[in-house]
Amino acid sequence: MSAKDYEVKMQNLNSDVDNIETEFTSQDKIAYLRRYKAVDKRIDQEVEELAKWNCRATKVTPTYSDMPKGGETSDKIQSAVESMMEIEEQINVDIDELVKIKSEIMGAIKTVNGETLQNILYMRYICGKKWEQIAIDMNYSYMQVCRLHGKALNQMML
Repeated sequence: MSAKDYEVKMQNLNSDVDNIETEFTSQDKIAYLRRYKAVDKRIDQEVEELAKWNCRATKVTPTYSDMPKGGETSDKIQSAVESMMEIEEQINVDIDELVKIKSEIMGAIKTVNGETLQNILYMRYICGKKWEQIAIDMNYSYMQVCRLHGKALNQMML
């Protein structure tokens, strides 16, 4: 086989591989959908940390004395403000990531046929509701919601 024939054969093989759709398992799809809540939880933790730093910064009070001291109080406040600014920057980055992930997940959810199946996925993976609450909200049994969830995962395309 000549080098040119080999190259043509490899190009055909590569194009065949590119045309094969990757089949995702239900567990893969669940992991994909859970990314939203994971980032959302991380943002909540960062907001909580920001509140703690804000509290620390406002608790810093100067002590008045005739004895000369360095600018310890202003250093503490400056340090707290710098930490708060870093946390705020990270929160903004994470919010951008959250918006992107939500858009991707909503696109995947919309590949499912039927509003009921889409609602189950939305309530579970975007709203973070428990199966029992979804069943109550939709007026279905717990088992029916679980069956519909499985059906929705099978239909969903990533």
